[in-house]
Amino acid sequence: MSVALASPLKVYKLPNGATLVIKEREDTQAVALHVWFKVGSIYENYTQKGMAHFLEHMLFNGSEKYPYGQIDKIVEGYGGHINAGTSKEYTFYHIEIAKPYWKEGLEILYQLTQKPLLSEDMIEKEKPIVIEELRRGKDNPQDVLWEEFEALAYKVSNYRYPIIGFEDTIRKFTRKALLEFFNNFYQPRNMYIVIVGDVNPEEVKEEVLKTFGKEEGRPVARPDILPEPQQLESRFKEIEDKRLERSYWVIGWWAPPITSKEYYALLVLDQILGSGRTSLFYRELREKGLVYSISTYDFGRPRDNLFVIYAALDRKMYPEVRTKVFELLEKLKTELTDDEVEKAKDRIINSELFAREKVDSDAYYIGYSLTVAGTLDFYKYFTNNIRSVRKQDVIRVLEKYILGKPYNELLMVP
Repeated sequence: MSVALASPLKVYKLPNGATLVIKEREDTQAVALHVWFKVGSIYENYTQKGMAHFLEHMLFNGSEKYPYGQIDKIVEGYGGHINAGTSKEYTFYHIEIAKPYWKEGLEILYQLTQKPLLSEDMIEKEKPIVIEELRRGKDNPQDVLWEEFEALAYKVSNYRYPIIGFEDTIRKFTRKALLEFFNNFYQPRNMYIVIVGDVNPEEVKEEVLKTFGKEEGRPVARPDILPEPQQLESRFKEIEDKRLERSYWVIGWWAPPITSKEYYALLVLDQILGSGRTSLFYRELREKGLVYSISTYDFGRPRDNLFVIYAALDRKMYPEVRTKVFELLEKLKTELTDDEVEKAKDRIINSELFAREKVDSDAYYIGYSLTVAGTLDFYKYFTNNIRSVRKQDVIRVLEKYILGKPYNELLMVP
C-alpha cells in the first residue's frame, strides 16, 4: 500500500456537532469534497416518501449566493465535477476539483447543502421532472425487478419502499413539509464532511469552521425503523413482462449486517461464488452455457441485509440452473479449500486498494463508513478484517445464513 493511501485520518468534531474528516494525500493534484447526511428513504414516513430524493433535485435549484444554473457552470469552469446521490440510508453531495480551487468547491458545497432557496416555483417545476423519472423507472424492467424483489422480501421494514417515492406523495409535497424535513436532517448534527487530497488539514478545518461551522446544530428527530421479523418460510413470485427477451432470476437470503464481524466472511463467500470470471458460478454456469450472466452480492446494509444471486437466462433453463446453484452451494461446504479462500481475500483487498487510489472513491468509502456503518473502523480496518477471514468462517456463514434457510425468490419472464 502506498504511503498516501495509508496516511492517517484527521477527525474533528465541530462545536455545532458536525464531523469533519480530512485525509491528506500528496500523490494527487485532485481534491474530493464530500458532505454526507444520515438520511435516505428509510427515514421517511409515508407522506414523505421520495422526499430525500426530491431534495437532491431541489438543492441544485439555487442558493442564497448562487442563482439557478450557476453552480454547475462554476464547477465546470474550474474543470471540476459535481454530483449527488440518494440511497435508502444516506444522501451525499460531492465535488471533485483541482487542488488550487478546493476552497471555492467547499463554498459551493456549503451553499448547496446549507443555503438552498427551496422556492415554491422551483418545487412545482421539479415535481413533473421527478415524476417523469419515476415513470421511466417503471418502463425499465430491471428497475421493476428489484422493486418487486424488495417488496417480496421486506414486509415491515421501510426498505420495502422505493427511494424515488410514489407519484401521489410527490404531487403533495409542500414547501413547508420540505423545509421541515430539510431542517431536521440536513444540519450539522446529522452531517459528515469528508475532504481527501493534497491539502493542509489545519487550513481545511479553518475554512470549514467559516462555512459549515457557522450553522446551528439541533437534535435530530429520527423515526423508529421497525426491524424485519424473522422469515420462517421461503417465498416465490413469478412475474411476466412482455418487454423482455430473456428471463431474470433473483434469489436472496438474510445476511449479516455490515457492522458485524461475520460480514467480512460473507464478502469472501461472495467473491468465491459470483464475483468475476474466476468465480464458481461463472465457471459452472456461465462458461457451460446455462446462463447469459450470473453474479452475487449483498446490499451492504446495517440492518436487514440481504445476499442475492442474480442471473439472466432462458426460461426453459430455470429449473436446471436453480438445481445446479443449490447443489454448488451444498458442495462448497465440504469442497472449499484454504487456497480458494486466500485467493478470494487477495482479490478483495487488491480491488479495494485500487479503488481507493482515486480521491473520490477514497472519500466515498470514508463517508459510507461513517454514515452507514456508523464508525470509521469499517474504513480503517477493512483490509485487516478481510485478511483475518478463515475457511471455517466462510463455511460458518454459508451454513448459518444460506444452506437450508428461508429465501426470497423472484423469476421475471417474457
